Formats: sequence, structure tokens, C-alpha cells
Amino acid sequence: MFKHFPYVLFLCTIWCAFAATLPAQNIDPRPVQVTATFVYPPSPLLQDGTQHLVYELLLTNFGSSTYILDSIDAKAADHTFSFSAADLKSLIRVLGAKPGEAPTETLEPGHSFVVFLTLDFDRADEIPHTIQHTIHFTAEDKSAHTIPAELNVRDRAPIIVAAPLRGSDWFAGGANGPDSYHRRALMVEGGHAWLAQRYAIDFAMFHMVNGKAFTWKGPENQNSSYFCYDQPIYSVAPGKVVEVLDGLPENVPHSGKLAIDLTWQNAGGNHVVIDIGFGLYAFYAHMRPGTVAVKQGDVIAAGQLLGHVGNTGSSSEPHLHFHIIDHPQFLSGQGVPYEFANFSTSPKIDVQTIPNSDVITFTSVGPLKPVQNEYPPENAAIDFPEPR
Repeated sequence: MFKHFPYVLFLCTIWCAFAATLPAQNIDPRPVQVTATFVYPPSPLLQDGTQHLVYELLLTNFGSSTYILDSIDAKAADHTFSFSAADLKSLIRVLGAKPGEAPTETLEPGHSFVVFLTLDFDRADEIPHTIQHTIHFTAEDKSAHTIPAELNVRDRAPIIVAAPLRGSDWFAGGANGPDSYHRRALMVEGGHAWLAQRYAIDFAMFHMVNGKAFTWKGPENQNSSYFCYDQPIYSVAPGKVVEVLDGLPENVPHSGKLAIDLTWQNAGGNHVVIDIGFGLYAFYAHMRPGTVAVKQGDVIAAGQLLGHVGNTGSSSEPHLHFHIIDHPQFLSGQGVPYEFANFSTSPKIDVQTIPNSDVITFTSVGPLKPVQNEYPPENAAIDFPEPR
């Protein structure tokens, strides 16, 4: 069994001589016990004239020591993006943290962070195929450490789609942005972390009254008081209907209560899912009961009526929740970029936050401008074209 020993010894001698000429690896003698992974590889999105890469960095502390996240550098070809501790504080979600807990850069033993990052570029051709990250930590003994993390960028342009609604005075609630509630809606099912709502938008209709925006007129607790209620919803692209749910009762607006017990399957209320090709699915949620106009298996055209705006499922007032994902389910999938072919938009609107309230409140809207093949700014005012 040892008859090849001299040959093996010869190879070992050659390898050892070669290895002696290799440069020593830059290994931290006391490496931080933190892993760095990414939830989903990003692809470019054009929003408000700027190309964005939107992604999430997951940091997990496997050790028994505490580390402080000091900063993150992201090198993208000729561009380097630096996020200081002050920047990161508002971008961190500690997994398992209770609602209302303040974000922290302290990574405790056995805990994980999600860091919600966005890189901005002037042009799509500036975006490289990989992003090299250097993540800076301070250990308990005040020593400084770094770990690398490489992110692959998907070479995929956003899908261009038609408008799901018609007319003016739409509000693009929760459109992707640093503070968007949709952006932070990371959920787990089937052993996978999903961010289906990464690019989701809640469309409600508003009117300005005495310099203040309202989404309803009349009794606040009646769905029929809301300007967008029963508005028609249209398919943004041709495709095939793969899922339909109808018949769920409507919620009482701003009551703090839901008409059903929420499950993973009914959180979108009455809804339609359409396979629009390219491995992508368009999701239309919270429709008015009895108005869904298609059935599973139907082949539909762009602009075809799907149903009407309602207030069902996980919804506090009438609106259309819309997003595009890579799986045919509401929450089990990864949200992917999409852009609307034609619409007019304001800049981002500063929405006033009212504690313990679901009411949408703002006092000013900037001028609207026509755009093509873009995604709306966060919380912008939107006008969609009427059919000719």
C-alpha cells in the first residue's frame, strides 16, 4: 500500500518549495467571530434620476464576545461608499428586537444585524459586477478588526410595466427608500429569509384641503369615504393568473382591528398573482370583496381589469398594495426592481408620523414632472395616464 510513497514525497517537496515563495496571508490573529452574508443579490433600479443598488447585509455574532460595528466601506469599481457609525445607526435592524427598541451598533453574542444598504450611481454602466465590502469592528479589548464581504450584482435590467391604476392624486406610500416600512419587512418562511416587499408600493388617493392631505372625506370609519375606494385595478403586463383569493370581508378603516385572523396566505387580503414571464410575478393586494374579475388559469393582456381597490387582509384603509417578486406568493419571495413606463411624479414627500396612528399626513407636495421608465420616489404624489 506504500509503493507510491517516494513519488508522493517528491510532490510534497516540490509543493513545500513553491508554498515558501507565496506571500503570507493577511489573517487576523484574533478574528472577530462574525459572519457576513447577503439576503439577495441586487440589480439596478432607476429612481428619481439616480441608479440605485438596494440590498441587505446580514451580520451574525457566533462568539461569546461583544463587538461594535464602527463603519462599512463598499468599493464599487471606481466608487467607494463609506457608512459611518452615525450613518449605520438608522440602517440597522437587530433581529429579534421588540417594536420600539432603539437601534444599536452593538452586536451581542448570538445576535444578528440586518444592515439595509443603498448605493447610488449616476449611470447604470458605472455599476460593477461585484461590490467589495470592508466591515470595521471594535472588540471588547478596544482592538480594531475588519472582515471582507463580496457581493455579486445581478446583470438584469428592471422590468418595465404599465400603470396598475389610472388618474391623478395617487400617493406612492412606502415606495423604496431608506425609511420605507416595506424595505424593512424581512420575514422568514420555509427556512428562508424573504424580503418580498423590498420594492412594494401602497397606492392611496389623496386630496389637499386647506393645505393638508386627506385620503378620505366623510365618516373616517367607512371604506366608501376613501377617495381610492372601488377604483379599478389593471394588469401591468400580459401574463397568466396563477393565484386568486376573493370573498374575504373588509376591515373598518383606522379601527386598529382586522376582520380576519391573519395567516401567511391571507395577509394580502383578496388578491391576484400573475405570472408575467422572466420568472417574475405581479402581486395585487387588498381588493374589495366580490370585485376580482379574473380566475386562476386566465391568460390576460396588459391593461385588463383585475378587480377594485378595497381594504382586506393586513390593511388599515383602502389602498392597492403592488409589488413584483420572483415567487408566486405574497410574502415568500424576493422583491425585484420594476419601473413604470409613463407617469408624472413629485419629489419625495415628507410624511408626518403620528404615534399609534395609521393616518397618512403631509402638508406640501412638490411640482410634478413627467417621467418614463422609472420607479417612483418614496411617498411621492403620482399621476398615471388615462387610456386613450
